[in-house]
Amino acid sequence: MTAWIVFAVAGIGTYLSRGLFILMVGDRVLPEKVERGLRNIGPAVLAALTASLLTTDGLGVFLTSVPEVAAMVTGVIAGLWRRSFTASFTAAIIVWAALSFLL
Repeated sequence: MTAWIVFAVAGIGTYLSRGLFILMVGDRVLPEKVERGLRNIGPAVLAALTASLLTTDGLGVFLTSVPEVAAMVTGVIAGLWRRSFTASFTAAIIVWAALSFLL
């Protein structure tokens, strides 16, 4: 039962922290520097998640996993070609899902 309480409190806390930010800043015009920084949050989070896979224990497993490596290469190529985070992410997810299903 205590695990459910922890999940509920964490969920409510996360929801409130995001909601308060939207309510406090939602109707204001942010400075250009702040908006430019906010555009980099998505790629920074994905880079951090990818970097966490490259620990000493996980590097060998990551490099031998064909779907993940193919998705990573596809994402980089699509990102360089289209200059779009959405295109890069979408291409990588499609390749990863297809290869995970096939292999």
